[in-house]
Parts: sequence; structure tokens; C-alpha cells
Amino acid sequence: MVYLWGIQAPRPGQPFGAEATEAAGRICGGKRLHVAARRAGPEGRITGSVVAEETGSPGEDTTGKDTTGKGNAGKGSSGNQDVGRALIRLGLAWQDQRGPSSARLRSLEQEARREEVGLWQQEAPTPPWAWRE
Repeated sequence: MVYLWGIQAPRPGQPFGAEATEAAGRICGGKRLHVAARRAGPEGRITGSVVAEETGSPGEDTTGKDTTGKGNAGKGSSGNQDVGRALIRLGLAWQDQRGPSSARLRSLEQEARREEVGLWQQEAPTPPWAWRE
């Protein structure tokens, strides 16, 4: 298991928890995943950045250009997608305020808040580190 560096997604049972899990599955499904480990913790717990690589098939557009009008959450110009960035951009995760993060993640979260996407549709979403079932 790899924990995504710099983000915190809603927990199972928490509002938008299932949506975050489903979105991560869609982003990663059927793709080659590249993990850049940033640290290893107890019991082999790895925290790192994960990029879902577009594998493509002959004739398939893997450029990352948006032809759907839905945006390219977390996609680079090659069509590869950083999973953590994508979840934040979709409003399905917070940038982790309890540990190291990046200016890019903070910027993506602010954009999702302004656009009121995902969990930012709620009046006062509770971050996972403060949530109690």
C-alpha cells in the first residue's frame, strides 16, 4: 500500500470518502503506476507520489488534451496523471496541513474551493484528521 504524499482524502464512512476511493480507482485502473517514494515508515508503509501512466492503444489519444470539456485534473502534457493532484483538483482530498506539502497542492486545493467541487460543496467539510465516526 502507498500513502499519497502531501494529501489527505476523506476516510471510509466520511462524506466523500467513497467518491475519493472510486475516483482513485478510475484514475489508476488499467494503467502502469509509477511510485516516487518519499519515505518509508513502520511496517513498510510507503508515502510517495503516484503517477498513472497512460498506456494507450493504437489510435488512442494519450496527449492529455481535454476533449470532453471536463478538465484535466492532475494531468501533465503527456497524459500521465498525478493521483494526489487529481484528487485535490476534483475536490476529493485536502492538501495535508499536518506534514510536508507543496505550493502546487495548496494552489489546486484553493482552486477546488473556489469552484466548489467535490467536498467543497459542503458548508464546512471536516478534514480526515479531525473527523470522528
